[in-house]
Amino acid sequence: MKLNLSLKEPHIATIDYLKEKHSITSDEEVITKFIKLALELNKNDLIFATEREKCSGGCFASEPKFEIDIDEDDFEILKKIFKDYDFDDYETEEKQVSKVIRCIFNFIDDEPHLISV
Repeated sequence: MKLNLSLKEPHIATIDYLKEKHSITSDEEVITKFIKLALELNKNDLIFATEREKCSGGCFASEPKFEIDIDEDDFEILKKIFKDYDFDDYETEEKQVSKVIRCIFNFIDDEPHLISV
C-alpha cells in the first residue's frame, strides 16, 4: 500500500547516513528495510520509549517527504503500536504511522548498534 511518509530533517539525515553506510540507493528501501528490522527486534518498549516519542524539531513539524510502498501487515502493526503507546493525537492513520516510523529512526539514531543489516 502507498504511504505518504512525513519526516523531519533529522530523520532525513539518518536515512541518508544509512543509505551511504549500507550502499543502498533508494530512500524507500532503507525505510522499509529498517522498519522490518525494528519490528523483528521485538523490543517495542525500548524503541517506542518516551524519550524517542517526544517531539524534537517541533511537534507536528514533520512534512510529507516520500511516498513509499509499505507492506499492509507492517502498516497494521505500526497502527497498533501507535494505539499501544502514549502518543499525541494525529488526525489520520497516515500521520499516526509516520509518527511511529519517526520513532524507529530516532531509535536507530540513538542506538545504532542495536539494529543491524
